[in-house]
Amino acid sequence: MALRKAGLAGEGLRLAVVAVAYFVSARLSLELALVHGQVTPVWPPTGIALVAILVFGVRIWPAIAVAALAVNLPLGPNVLGAACIAAGNTLAPLAAATLMKSVGFRLELDRLIDAAALILLGALTGMAVSATVGSLVLVISGSVASDSFPQAWAVWWTGDAMGVLLVAPFLLTFRRREGQAGLAWRERSELAALLIAVAVASFIVFQNSFRLEYLVFPLIMLAALRFRLRGSAPAALIASGVAVLAAVNGTGPFANESLLQKMVTLQTFNVFVALASLVLASYVETREREERSSRLYLSERLSNEAKSEFMRVAAHELRGPLSVLGGYLSLLSSGGLGATPQKWKGPLEILAAKTSELNDIMDDLLEVSRLDGDLMARPRASMDLHDVVRAAVERARPRAALTRGEIVAGKGQAITVMADADQLGHVMDNLINNALSYARPPARIAISSAIEAGRAVVRISDNGAGISEELRAGLFEPFRRGRQPGFEEVPGTGLGLYISRELATAHGGSLTLEKSAPGDGSTFALWLPLAAAPGQKATGSQQAG
Repeated sequence: MALRKAGLAGEGLRLAVVAVAYFVSARLSLELALVHGQVTPVWPPTGIALVAILVFGVRIWPAIAVAALAVNLPLGPNVLGAACIAAGNTLAPLAAATLMKSVGFRLELDRLIDAAALILLGALTGMAVSATVGSLVLVISGSVASDSFPQAWAVWWTGDAMGVLLVAPFLLTFRRREGQAGLAWRERSELAALLIAVAVASFIVFQNSFRLEYLVFPLIMLAALRFRLRGSAPAALIASGVAVLAAVNGTGPFANESLLQKMVTLQTFNVFVALASLVLASYVETREREERSSRLYLSERLSNEAKSEFMRVAAHELRGPLSVLGGYLSLLSSGGLGATPQKWKGPLEILAAKTSELNDIMDDLLEVSRLDGDLMARPRASMDLHDVVRAAVERARPRAALTRGEIVAGKGQAITVMADADQLGHVMDNLINNALSYARPPARIAISSAIEAGRAVVRISDNGAGISEELRAGLFEPFRRGRQPGFEEVPGTGLGLYISRELATAHGGSLTLEKSAPGDGSTFALWLPLAAAPGQKATGSQQAG
């Protein structure tokens, strides 16, 4: 209950803060009104409302509606008109936020698509709602002549749009990004000096009639290049604020212009300031992110190449000593170096078995190092899948017989595939030996082959321990081995399934865990494309196993 009350209190405080910010910024903005004391060239509340909805969600709309009504009640032609204007002011940012989210807008504003969404959907499209509703209310109430509707609509729309373009990016700079470091004191001092320079330069160019207002652009671009959105957004807001004050006071380039001329000059300047700051900052962010990704990709590639080379060299270098070790163990066991004491036989058998395991590990490491090369370099030939399966079963029968296990392979008509016999045989060996390793004695392995959906499929089912949900995610990853209860001592490197999947993929197929239940065994499915006979199309409904 206490947590719920705290949550409600936090929500209420959030609504209050948004409402107060909206109301205060609106009252300050109305001091710059150019049409009927109610339509301004820049309307910051739209930026505040849009950011509030994007950050807190649509549940923040009551704060916007209440604040908008409070602002318009003293100004509106009547209570109904003020309510309609407030409704338009609420619907506009809601529509803008919905449109922006539909294209995947991110609050970081670090992509060009985010800048485009804010400009085209947030500012230009979404704010047409409030401009249309507000201008219609003024015309219907008689506050604005009907022939002045286009002018009132244009001023209202551009004011709301400028509020989004200039205020929303500025507010989003205060939102801390994940992984973004704060500015050091030296950087803060540099940014402060740069913003002061923007303010001074803007004041100078808007206090003379030489039309030099665009000289402030290099400073805004420098802010975007040095500090991204954290520099360009406040710089654009400062330059626009100085321009608006000059337009209201009729100084500099606005001294001898009509209202329409002022609006065209001012809003053209504001649009290009917003575009220059927002688009350039997003572009630089995008380029930096791409460069970081390229560096990471190159680093990972070099790391993988070094890993593969290390495994290849290690496997080759270790193979020699292992061969010597295996040879001497064979000589000792067979009596080639003299009679072997009886008490040596057990240890020698263990050493021979472990040497064989090491050789298998070396084979796996060599295979993994080859996977990073061109798997398609080895020639492929047309072959009967049943022949590959039968050969693998025959190789595994001696091991199955040691535990009185059984391997049953279904027989059927030929299933022709294009494959490398050694690689495909390696896949089958891995799957069958894996099934034998985790089967509950006596092992029962069932293998079936078929043509389904126009592809060949081999299923290997066992009566093993099954695979739990938590182990399935990394089942085909290299060096990942799940410790199943009762099978902790099963030897291996965790490379068998990874190698098998990569080889299946290289053949244009796939290897999947089709079904598995703890204590009820598992079924793996190897899918391969068919090699149709010349002039004949393979069918997907034929059953062959």
